[in-house]
Amino acid sequence: MSSEGNNKSRVDQFTGVASLTSRTLKLSGRDVTIRLEPSYWEGLEEICRREDLTVDELCYDVRDRMEQQGRRSSQAGVSLANALRVFVVGYFRQAATERGHARAGHGQGRPFIATPFDIVPVTSDS
Repeated sequence: MSSEGNNKSRVDQFTGVASLTSRTLKLSGRDVTIRLEPSYWEGLEEICRREDLTVDELCYDVRDRMEQQGRRSSQAGVSLANALRVFVVGYFRQAATERGHARAGHGQGRPFIATPFDIVPVTSDS
């Protein structure tokens, strides 16, 4: 990967560190507005591409499973937005491998590498 491509990917990572973004989904024929950080929306879109689902379909399935679990537990009142955040993190954690962590530079005492909080050194052109 070229230096320019590497810088682009680092810049793109910062889009996830932003205010909540609202989207209106169609769940069971009803409009439902969800507010998530951009990085979670991007994660949901990536999951949907991999799983051949629409965002609406995936969010409906998460809500359905959340409601099924809610009937079996005492933890009522969890919002769909919170459930989606937990789902996205869980999905990608299951996909993480030791080899992938090594490729990402993890395990070297620098946990912020390739995250929205990675600080890119400023270089002088002169």
